[in-house]
Amino acid sequence: MRVTIKDVARACGISAATVSLVLNDRECRVSEATRAKILKTAAEMNYRPNHLAVGLVTKKTKTIGLIVPDVGNFHFAEMSKAIEQECRNNGYIVILGSYGKSDEQAFAYFKEFIDKGVEGIIFAKPMLVELSETDRQCFSLAESANVPVVTFEPVAVSAKVGVVSYDYEAGGYLATKHLIDLGHRRIGCLTGPGNMISSIARTEGYKKALAEADLPFDPSLLYEGDFAVQSGAEALPHLLGQGVTALFTFNDMMALGVYKAARQYKLKIPTDLSIVGFDDTFLNEILEVPLTSVTHPADCLGEESAKRMLSLINGDSSYEGNLFPPTLMVRASSVRLSH
Repeated sequence: MRVTIKDVARACGISAATVSLVLNDRECRVSEATRAKILKTAAEMNYRPNHLAVGLVTKKTKTIGLIVPDVGNFHFAEMSKAIEQECRNNGYIVILGSYGKSDEQAFAYFKEFIDKGVEGIIFAKPMLVELSETDRQCFSLAESANVPVVTFEPVAVSAKVGVVSYDYEAGGYLATKHLIDLGHRRIGCLTGPGNMISSIARTEGYKKALAEADLPFDPSLLYEGDFAVQSGAEALPHLLGQGVTALFTFNDMMALGVYKAARQYKLKIPTDLSIVGFDDTFLNEILEVPLTSVTHPADCLGEESAKRMLSLINGDSSYEGNLFPPTLMVRASSVRLSH
């Protein structure tokens, strides 16, 4: 049976009210000897506070919900780790939900987390230009429950929604300009879903680099993927048919799919095809041909999102967020065009 404050009080011969004040580090008029006796007895009896009971009284559960698309994706796994660490450093625990491709499952997590009394929700979902009805229900539910939400793309639905921003357009520009500077002119672009804010921004960066180099934008060089490995593999034959010599993929997972398909087509990377990815996951350096990639610092974004959430919980209006800039990590998968 779990040891309670009453058990500690009984063992000490002191009132439960006094024991509660001491164990919760509240101000009370007791001698240092009595305080020491209570703390020593509690430790010997392995007393641990019942946070659920405390939360019911204080409305503070010290719990944050985290909802991600796919915890198996390296980017979201690294982000989740950083969020958990920052929250733990501040006395909070994190409960995780991975919704796959189901908006309904994401909404189910919102309901479940709010029912469990989370103090905030970090919603790491790539947002659409026009929010789905289910997404609107998620934000509406959180607002009605007075639970703050942090996202990674701007969502103008409530003052209780905080944003941690990253410059996707600059990332798309860096990747494309790098390939142009290497002499490539037929540059394929393996995008994410076309209605996602982050995909549109990366595409705008791609177009900007082309325009700067006086290269025409050719829609046939774009292939819409879904950020999964398989869509990278499926994209390669189409893009090869368009005569591309280089490829910019909107994440590293799809780049891995291109690597896989390239082996089947007997293509050598980068001799036959230069590739630039996006996210710069840890796998990039250990691939047989290390992948050039745009940084999308999951650890920094995760830590920042946790800090943003804690500021919302604490009602700190002085918090100023950062627009995270990308950098390009050049490795062996991108080389100067030789023909």
